[in-house]
Amino acid sequence: MTEKEIKKIYYPIAKSWELIKQFIDCNGTDEECQKLSEMANHIYEVSGRTKFSKEIISSTVDEIDRIMKENRSSCNGKCSS
Repeated sequence: MTEKEIKKIYYPIAKSWELIKQFIDCNGTDEECQKLSEMANHIYEVSGRTKFSKEIISSTVDEIDRIMKENRSSCNGKCSS
């Protein structure tokens, strides 16, 4: 496997981890969701639009969505948006 092929695998994993760290405390405002979508699409494009990158990024976005919903419900409507 070449270094370029390894980077195509590593990049979406590393960037997905960065997304989780960036959005871990978010509540899912329209702005946060828009930014997440844009960043996820950018990672997918840079990753070469591979099936692997799509699966990793989709799973990451799903997990962030779950975390955002949990954050929203735990603040009982008193979150600052």
